[in-house]
Amino acid sequence: MKALLVLLACCFASSSAWAGARILALAPHACEMLYAIGAGPQLVGASSFCDYPAAAKKLPRVGSYNGINVEAALRLKPDIAVVISRSVSGVKMLEKMGVRIIVSNPDSFDAVFNDMLKLGTLTNHPERATSVVAGLRQRLQIIRSRPPSGTAVFYEVWDDPLMTAGGPSFISDLIHEAGGRNIFANLNIETPHVNVESVVRARPALIVIPQEKRDIEARRAFWEQWLGKGNVRIIAINPDLLNRPGPRLLDGLELLQQALEEKTDVR
Repeated sequence: MKALLVLLACCFASSSAWAGARILALAPHACEMLYAIGAGPQLVGASSFCDYPAAAKKLPRVGSYNGINVEAALRLKPDIAVVISRSVSGVKMLEKMGVRIIVSNPDSFDAVFNDMLKLGTLTNHPERATSVVAGLRQRLQIIRSRPPSGTAVFYEVWDDPLMTAGGPSFISDLIHEAGGRNIFANLNIETPHVNVESVVRARPALIVIPQEKRDIEARRAFWEQWLGKGNVRIIAINPDLLNRPGPRLLDGLELLQQALEEKTDVR
């Protein structure tokens, strides 16, 4: 009994030791997760593109997907750094200098939920994390309970060169979860190059264009010219809602399912 009490005390001490930890969020999805579970006040620095919620925009920038400015990061006296991979330049140096490294790179809904729960425990916000994840799971179950539309979808990752989401991509999984059919799911490449003719032959009923550095109306006119106005529906969507494996992923999935089920353009 005494040994059990000692073990429990050690576990509690280990958990509470990080309650006021100073955290670097070195991936946009991790930044969103930490704010969602109530750990936002503990963030002292972030990477480029950590722009949600609004408070995240005020955090000092200490790196990007390509690398971390170790000197700038250490000036913020972090205890923890949440990274997308240990292979990112600068991560090993941070760890060598005593910063605890937490890797978060989820590739499924379950992985997203598990990472949020782990971060909740680590930052001493387990109840908030559990509550948020429970709400997300409920929304996902509602989406999955609806009969699939079977709508043929083309996701335009980029327009020049023309790229799409292949079978192994998270985007392809999301299209399937929303009840649609990715016309290039048979390609065993995450973001394959395709040509216009192959898109036309596949006859998509819906084209999804990320609102990211391109003229949406010009892309709409382009595809209507090739596929025929009235033969295809075209929507523009905030790519962060589908590309970032964080708490807003359900927002993107709900919008995608709505677009799959509607019979008119969603602008």
